[in-house]
Amino acid sequence: MPEESIKVAVRLRPFNQREKDRNAKLIIKMQGKSTFITDPKAPHDEPKQFSFDYSYWSHDGFVELPSGILEADNSLSPYASQKHVFDDLGRDVLKNAFDGNNKRFN
Repeated sequence: MPEESIKVAVRLRPFNQREKDRNAKLIIKMQGKSTFITDPKAPHDEPKQFSFDYSYWSHDGFVELPSGILEADNSLSPYASQKHVFDDLGRDVLKNAFDGNNKRFN
């Protein structure tokens, strides 16, 4: 029988070119399972805190390999690679799909 719980994850991606061109400001911080959002119009106010099952930092702290794969640029980097996310979440999704737990109920 499948596990009867929902997992909620957030992942912060790098700025895209449009965001870079507009000089977007980083207003997100992550610590453990918590994500903090600072109001850009009130940067000195206390950030809002949200807790999730997983908070993945993928905004920076990575290098791109010749193969196009991104990996942490050093052992202290908080960067969450695609493999890291897959190991945490993807394996269970695939297992449930292969077990037939992805069907629609009417």
